[in-house]
Amino acid sequence: MSLNINSNNNSFYSLFGGSSSNSNTIFGGLEGSIGSLSQLRSGSYGKLIKSYYAKYDSDGNLKSEGSKKSKAETGNLGEIRNESAALNKATDKLLSKGKDSIWNKVETKDEDGKVTSDYDKDKIYNAVNDYIKAYNSLVDTGKNAEGTGVLTQLASMVTTSAKAVNTLGKVGISIDTANHLNIDEDFFKNKANMTYAKDLFNGTGSYAYQVATKASMANSYASNELASITGKKSYTDQGSYAISADDVIRKFNETT
Repeated sequence: MSLNINSNNNSFYSLFGGSSSNSNTIFGGLEGSIGSLSQLRSGSYGKLIKSYYAKYDSDGNLKSEGSKKSKAETGNLGEIRNESAALNKATDKLLSKGKDSIWNKVETKDEDGKVTSDYDKDKIYNAVNDYIKAYNSLVDTGKNAEGTGVLTQLASMVTTSAKAVNTLGKVGISIDTANHLNIDEDFFKNKANMTYAKDLFNGTGSYAYQVATKASMANSYASNELASITGKKSYTDQGSYAISADDVIRKFNETT
């Protein structure tokens, strides 16, 4: 599932207790901006670029081992962005349809040769449990967020769960005082009606889809705030990160 969503603002305090339009590829227009081939040959430019990108992994995620100054400036925005992406990834498995969907019934044959068709409850439980782990992790990280936009979306995510508490309870999922989701494995596998579980976690408009929407919005806020603070990355509509030639030259000039 790919969610690209704009966001708005609402009150959130009670729930938690209390780029540039001319972005180019890195080499686009660079030679004319630098104006000197000797600067490229000197090695200074190469060192600058390596240092510049060392703070990000191959997926564009801000590395947690960044400098103390970087951490102070960006807070836990990098963690929020990474964990909201992890929640959306876990939700993708629940929302998936077609031949690879975990909600497809499987046939089993008993000793007498009788064939029955039922949900693969082990597979569904594992997917739901992964979702819950990612959800709880994001809730914990979100409590320390400073940006109003991020907090608002995560608070809305918690509210969405609270509104679904009765239906969640029908499949053995409860919400504790820390706003964590908890699942009773035995109840889910042996007593829960999988129709309720599917209604909760599969399909547009489902509980899981609504939560993922809020997480995606929080991800967008965190990404944009990171770009604003660092001035180093700009989030593109393709979901990747780009750096403008102007930013490269500015950083080059600052270090030479």
